[in-house]
Amino acid sequence: MPKAEIRWKPARRSFLVGFALFVVTLILYWPATSFQFIAYDDELYVYENPAVIKGLSWSGLKWSLTAVVGANWHPLTVVSHMLDCSIFGLFAGGHHLTNILLHSVNALLLFLLLKRMTRSFWPAALVAALFAWHPLNVESVAWVAERKNVLSMLFLILTVWAYLRYAERPAPGRYGLALALFVLGLMSKPMLVTLPVLLLLLDYWPLGRMPVAPEFSGPPAEQRIWGRLVWEKIPFFACSVAAGAATFIAQSMQHSVKSLQDVPLSLRVLNAPVACATYLAKAVWPAKLCIFYPLPSSLPIAPAVGSSLLLAAATGLVFHWRFKFRWLFTGWLWFLIALLPVIGLVQTGTQAMADRHAYMPLIGLFLIVAWGLHHGLQSRPSIRPFAAIAAVLILGSCLVLTRIQLAHWRDGIALFTQAVRATKNNFAAHNILGVVLANAGRTTEAITQYEEALRLKPDDVESHYHLGLELMDLGKFSEAGWHFSEALKRMPDNVVLLNNLGVALAQSGEPAGAGERFRRAIQLSPEYPKPYFNYGKILAQLGQNGQAFTNFMTALRLEPDWPEALNQAARFLATCPESKWRNPSQAMACAERANEITGHESPVYLETLALTWAVNGNFSNAVSTAELAVQKARAGNPGDLADKIAGELNVYRTGQIPQMDKTAPSAYKAPHP
Repeated sequence: MPKAEIRWKPARRSFLVGFALFVVTLILYWPATSFQFIAYDDELYVYENPAVIKGLSWSGLKWSLTAVVGANWHPLTVVSHMLDCSIFGLFAGGHHLTNILLHSVNALLLFLLLKRMTRSFWPAALVAALFAWHPLNVESVAWVAERKNVLSMLFLILTVWAYLRYAERPAPGRYGLALALFVLGLMSKPMLVTLPVLLLLLDYWPLGRMPVAPEFSGPPAEQRIWGRLVWEKIPFFACSVAAGAATFIAQSMQHSVKSLQDVPLSLRVLNAPVACATYLAKAVWPAKLCIFYPLPSSLPIAPAVGSSLLLAAATGLVFHWRFKFRWLFTGWLWFLIALLPVIGLVQTGTQAMADRHAYMPLIGLFLIVAWGLHHGLQSRPSIRPFAAIAAVLILGSCLVLTRIQLAHWRDGIALFTQAVRATKNNFAAHNILGVVLANAGRTTEAITQYEEALRLKPDDVESHYHLGLELMDLGKFSEAGWHFSEALKRMPDNVVLLNNLGVALAQSGEPAGAGERFRRAIQLSPEYPKPYFNYGKILAQLGQNGQAFTNFMTALRLEPDWPEALNQAARFLATCPESKWRNPSQAMACAERANEITGHESPVYLETLALTWAVNGNFSNAVSTAELAVQKARAGNPGDLADKIAGELNVYRTGQIPQMDKTAPSAYKAPHP
């Protein structure tokens, strides 16, 4: 056989397997390109983030370097979302496609990296395929907000690759490249802080840079090698410490880090081994996967003891066989060490664990499976056909289960319905399911979910907040006010809750109590425009027109293009009984701007514009504008609004100005208070 053909076959095999791995992964996740954004963190990262929506720019790049998004500092991830917005706008499928491509590239590069590091073809391919197709990794790929996971994994693989080249032939440039790629990885997601320790594991196996004597106290030469390998990682460790500190500061600033009062240390310590064992179990049997696993309501003593014994026994066996099966030692410790930053000892949020946290640690378990099978085949070649069949069945099952799990991510309702089904006493899933149902206009179902969340956790602030909003939409202002008051017991200085309680009180006929809440909100957050706006309405109703004018103008100064504030200011300036504060020309300017922003589609804003035309003496334009308002009202809201504006239209036709109702304060809806 010609020598050239011998050289070509391995390259062709690598190309075919790598190409198949990439294409199958791409096809597997392709349905996600038709999915929408999820109303759970996607709004923070993309579609409600003003800086990101503008796309990539120099000002955006500078902003990203100091921005804290989703309670994390990860500027490279933010930049990637900006780039997506430049390319795809707010087409969710494009953002999903980027995640899919990154995951597919990660699988391909992982295969090529392991093949080069270990000189073992099929075990490397099996690890990469398990990584690419395992259902536990669906969350990291199908969730736009988890861009940080797939992006940081790309830089992890590139860092290890650069480190491998440095280990093969040390040179400052190669070392500097590995360190630079590591920094980029940390700027994508700080979970990579454990990578310096993982590099030491790779030094042990498969790189063989760390000879280990049977006893821990090896000869002086071996101790020097140990010291050199640790010493060369010092810059990596320094970057990890800096990234960890930046992350802790960012999460503390956003009040994301839970206090020991919120999540006791005993619960954190007991939940950690349970979470580790659960990740292990779900890697073997990926059932009941979901987006949110709640912390247990009581101390999980028995599960924690059982999980600790299991993990201790497994770790003991791994250390016992650390010389015989070095791949076992590296794989198991990779799994445990990579999990450390997210094991919950520093608790952010109220989740016990998360599928996305397993994205990097799972590689260690896949190494054990692949090289365990490889070792078995070497000792018993006769089982090769059975091993091949087993591998095909395992990978085929992963493909089927991943496609099933992916379907739950098609929209928020499907996703959180699955979370409710897959877990017990999951108050957070019920609450968020209520949010997505409310966004879909399914108010009754949303209220049922909020009520169930409060049954499970009576003091949950978000559930009280969201239920209060829905009750206000139904006109049940007293009930809504009670829920806002309950939420304020836990968050007494929350300005959104104060503002909404003020709205509920105003609508219930308690202007004094409403004004008190609006003033308190203004005192706590002078740059928050909503309470100025609502307080101005209360003052106008009480006849305190000077103070009303000041509050309306302050709200517009803080948010100049707020259509509702522009509309209300126009009505006030057009109809104020005190000539000192009445200004028809300024009223016209405000009304025109409100309609310009909304594309002349709002019948309410058109109604105000008609009024300002009339006040300025132009009844012809008042009539034509009111006619358009009636048309829009009948098209979108057939009923009282259209009839009301039609009555005003008849008055304009007589050359007179109708009596206008005063507008009540309005609530502020947001995903989280």
